Amino acid sequence: MAVHYRLSLRRAGGKGRGTTENLSERGAMVSLDVDPPLVAGEMIELEIELPGYGSLAVPAKVRWASTVLPGMTGVEFTLPVSPVLLAHIAQLITTGIDEAEAR
Repeated sequence: MAVHYRLSLRRAGGKGRGTTENLSERGAMVSLDVDPPLVAGEMIELEIELPGYGSLAVPAKVRWASTVLPGMTGVEFTLPVSPVLLAHIAQLITTGIDEAEAR
């Protein structure tokens, strides 16, 4: 689902901020302001601001980092994925609401 939620990032080398571009049950595409850039294979923790819930910590692994669009990154959530996040995504799919447009 295409959703734009604020997030913060924690990693071994520091912190960053950004937004989700989309979410699925297994991962997300995120746009990040982080220096140095993330690299594939890096373990990170995202703190995603879920509407109606608040901040949710989500451990993830970087699957790819764009060399064309700085900060655009694909992440895979570390298993087991938070039941809160899975329920939120299921609700988005069921209702068909694009949170980016609902603001």
